[in-house]
Amino acid sequence: MVALVLFSLIHVPINIPAFAVSSDVDVEINAELVAHGYSNGIVGLFGGLQNYMAYTQSIIYYKSGGNGRASSLAVAGLTSVLFFFGPSVASYMPRCMAGTLLLHCGIDLFLEGVSDSYGKYDYLEYAGIWAITVVMTTFGMEAALLMGAVSALLTYAIQSVTYLSPVRGSMTAATLRSSEWNRSPEAFNVLDSDVTGRVKIEVIQLQGHLFFGNISLFGESIKKIIQSNPAGKLPFIVIIDFTLVLGIDSSAAQAIIKLRDQLSHQLGTKLVIFVPGSASGFPCEINISEQLNTARNFSGSHVCEDMDQALIYAEDALIATVNKNLLYDSIKGSFLSNDQKDIISIEDEKSHAIELLFRKCPGESRQVVEKFLSYFTRETYNKGDVLWKQGTKSDSAKLLVSGDLIPSLNTRRKQQRRYRLGALLASRALFKGLIETAPYTYCDNTILYSLSSEAWEIMKKDDLQSAQLLYSIVVRYLTLRVQHVSNRIFETRCLPI
Repeated sequence: MVALVLFSLIHVPINIPAFAVSSDVDVEINAELVAHGYSNGIVGLFGGLQNYMAYTQSIIYYKSGGNGRASSLAVAGLTSVLFFFGPSVASYMPRCMAGTLLLHCGIDLFLEGVSDSYGKYDYLEYAGIWAITVVMTTFGMEAALLMGAVSALLTYAIQSVTYLSPVRGSMTAATLRSSEWNRSPEAFNVLDSDVTGRVKIEVIQLQGHLFFGNISLFGESIKKIIQSNPAGKLPFIVIIDFTLVLGIDSSAAQAIIKLRDQLSHQLGTKLVIFVPGSASGFPCEINISEQLNTARNFSGSHVCEDMDQALIYAEDALIATVNKNLLYDSIKGSFLSNDQKDIISIEDEKSHAIELLFRKCPGESRQVVEKFLSYFTRETYNKGDVLWKQGTKSDSAKLLVSGDLIPSLNTRRKQQRRYRLGALLASRALFKGLIETAPYTYCDNTILYSLSSEAWEIMKKDDLQSAQLLYSIVVRYLTLRVQHVSNRIFETRCLPI
């Protein structure tokens, strides 16, 4: 009775996928579960017997040519008739016929499960098949079900530890770039330095499931990665990326908190940044984000939603170590604050725009940048205004001088990001007439400086020095895009720079 109850609960997720493999057909498990639920519910209301899919009879039906809805309904109708008249009919059936049929099914299924599966599974999985076979033959169905559960859990635990390392890879952030491209030249000098720059950031990416079976492995692996750096060159900041982690159990969650403390106290890591890779946090029941998000003055541990935000925060920490005043930049708007420079006149606004452009082409004289800006025209937009609709061609490049600019991405994931001040939009469209892939919506008091295609043609004809400046800005922008952290984390399929 216990075996019947257990089997009625698990026969759909076990028998139907097995039958689908044997018959080479696709099935929808959810639809099968719903159908069996209705079937048993209706039968139960009328006092009928419990029903479930029998794998053996289904295989015989399939190998006998059963296929399609008509034959299935015929079998169902015949079964309903035999439910009432079966005992009287069975007395006229030779017993050897039923015995031969059962013997044939038993041998065929045994060969399929034990012999034909040899070489298709690894040794651990194949040993589990034999263990279930022996236990079922010796002790019966209930013991075999228990053995199957134990074998499945054991196989999963061992394979997770043996075949998939929880640490996917590691690298320094020396070649990585965040989306914060409007920093001052002094700030970039700090980040590009071999002593104080991004080389002091170690990025480690995890993968798969983190659970009690591999918590020791991933903890020791991370510490070895950090300790493998030469003496005196240990990373100042460690970023641990959980984007590819599928699940974290309670043991692993506690181990992550313990690892944070070990990195800080034993290895001298000043700042540990954790990246869950999702706005919903880490893939576990325990809310470890609150326990990990304790950084003060760029010391301790911090949680960022994605790698770009993590790298921006890490860059700010490096800059603050050298000169904290560089963070409070009236031009770019610091990562720590949304404060923007107060613009009280058009002249102040133009000076602000010149400084934004000047940072995109370091090394150029201010006079060249001022002349370049003279080809732009000022535009203002109110809340809800749309600049480009999807599929329309852009005929101008836009420089974001003030206000908020939010692209509306037509994706199922509800992602929203804001362009930073100084962003130069659609500049490539002046060269190729590219089609914009997303509409852009503006918040209050958005100010853009626009370079029209007509002004661009005049610039190319009469002012090659200013035209060359735009080429330089576009090349620099594309270089930063290629080096962005989302493109170059542990492997890169982009063109070399």
